[in-house]
Amino acid sequence: MRRRYAASLAVCGVLAVGACSGLSTSAAIQPGLEVGSVQENEVRVEVNPVAPGSSQQQVVQGFIKAAAASDDQYQAARSYLGSGPRGAWRPYSSVVVFGSDSDLTFTSGANNTVTAVANAVARIDGTGRYEELPPNSKVQVTFGLDRSSGEWRISALPDTFGTWLSQADLDRLYDPFRIYYVSAGDHRLVPDIRWLPLGTGLATRLARSLLAGVPDYLKGAVRTDIPAGTQLAVDAVTVDSGTAKVDLAATRLGNDPGQRQNLGAQFLATVTQAPGVERVALRLEGADLQMPNGDSTVESLSALGFAAPSDPVVKPLLRVGTLLVPVNPDDVGDSVERTAPPESATLPVVQPGWAYLAMSRNGQEIAAVGGDRAQLVRWRGTTQVQLTSPGTRLTPPTYDREDVLWVAGRSGAATKVWTVNAAADPGDATKVSPHVVAADWLADRSVLSLRLSPDGQRVAVITTNRDGKDPRVDIAGVVRQPNGLPASLAEPLRLAPTLTLARDLVWVDDATMAVLGRLTSSQVVRPWLVPVGGSIAAGPEIAGAQAITTVNGERGLVVTTDKHQVFIRAGSRWQRVGEGTDLLVAAR
Repeated sequence: MRRRYAASLAVCGVLAVGACSGLSTSAAIQPGLEVGSVQENEVRVEVNPVAPGSSQQQVVQGFIKAAAASDDQYQAARSYLGSGPRGAWRPYSSVVVFGSDSDLTFTSGANNTVTAVANAVARIDGTGRYEELPPNSKVQVTFGLDRSSGEWRISALPDTFGTWLSQADLDRLYDPFRIYYVSAGDHRLVPDIRWLPLGTGLATRLARSLLAGVPDYLKGAVRTDIPAGTQLAVDAVTVDSGTAKVDLAATRLGNDPGQRQNLGAQFLATVTQAPGVERVALRLEGADLQMPNGDSTVESLSALGFAAPSDPVVKPLLRVGTLLVPVNPDDVGDSVERTAPPESATLPVVQPGWAYLAMSRNGQEIAAVGGDRAQLVRWRGTTQVQLTSPGTRLTPPTYDREDVLWVAGRSGAATKVWTVNAAADPGDATKVSPHVVAADWLADRSVLSLRLSPDGQRVAVITTNRDGKDPRVDIAGVVRQPNGLPASLAEPLRLAPTLTLARDLVWVDDATMAVLGRLTSSQVVRPWLVPVGGSIAAGPEIAGAQAITTVNGERGLVVTTDKHQVFIRAGSRWQRVGEGTDLLVAAR
């Protein structure tokens, strides 16, 4: 799998347009390759060891290039190192990604040193976390050299130096993989994305990534039922006839059947991304680790209680003037005349003063904010059930899959996030009053858009500073109370730092968002696919784009423009749906 995020945007562009329009929310999406759907390296790259008589600069240049070889042991690269660095160098400790060889410069310095500078586009840390870097980022490393048997060798390099790879070499040697944790609220798996080297030992690297524990931005929102401090009892995960054998050393693994089910699900979903792995056999220090059903080999998530939940099928609603018109998902991309619903319909008439409409997961409730962005209203059917003023500069509201309504805005000088329990009796003011979700990191920012992930355990937020500059796209785990209502947001993980404008966003799957924005002021706003880990990828331009949602993942992106026109993506272009100010999709 190579550059899955970039390639997936272009899939429809090479097909007939008719095959990409009229998208359905019920039809299964068939992407070319998913995260973790790994193929063996088609291209093997071998490099020569250090040549006799190499100069200091040639040694450093050769060392950096040799790290791009398809050799798991890095024998050629180690030939450029002296005896000390040869054993201490850890190539997987970090990766700096640059565009091409022209982005590297080498300068000789005093005391037998060579300084290498890279125009870097990304960095991957020792845990596999991919960080896209702002434009014109430079990374600099100075190497010390000494003669050994008359030949120059690298004698000193920083402990933090791992490898420098071109974008092309990264695509060949690494792939993004999902590391799975358990939702704190229910039996759902929540992924984090890590970039790991391909080749021998991938199953081991996946298992070790899982053993490292929950990342900071998900703490409190997910859990791992693998006890802290658990390690592999043997050095590697072996694979035999499709079974990955994972032998654990854990001191506090109890007999709780729920814990064992969750642990088994985490390892199964994570490790089976390695090629040839179909099931996982779990052992505890050499003895079979049995699941509640008595098996120690796990090969089905549904058998562990992790069957995919089914959501109600709710038709999108197109707002035309004051009316909400149901739209068959199969017809969203068709230019058909939109007719008003019959008089017996249970949809409210939305007066012009209300904007930014949202629909609950089951389609039974609609929310909007006032034109002055200082009021929040809810309807059930045709009846208005709540009108409240939690703050000012309110964002477009959104519902999560737990029937919680979210909105952000300003309260005095501070930015706040509020939630409303939309499942409670609207007549009980104590249960439906807006509740503040603690998020100190938002206090000095202005929120433009926020959306909940499909699992409800993460929120994606677009913010600017108080002057409307310095746009940020962040995601953070949602820490919920025992009753399922949100209590706080974890510390954020920043994504897409290269965007200089970000206007709206939507989750297109459990690890990717589409963000309306641009890289430079000369560009037209367009959707950008923003993965939880990886580089962003551009979608087709659309002038005047103001809001974005989806009826079917990234292939069913829908954009509303400042001319009150609604468009659906049709491959590399946009197809007009019709006039309207909003397209409401359940829990988006």
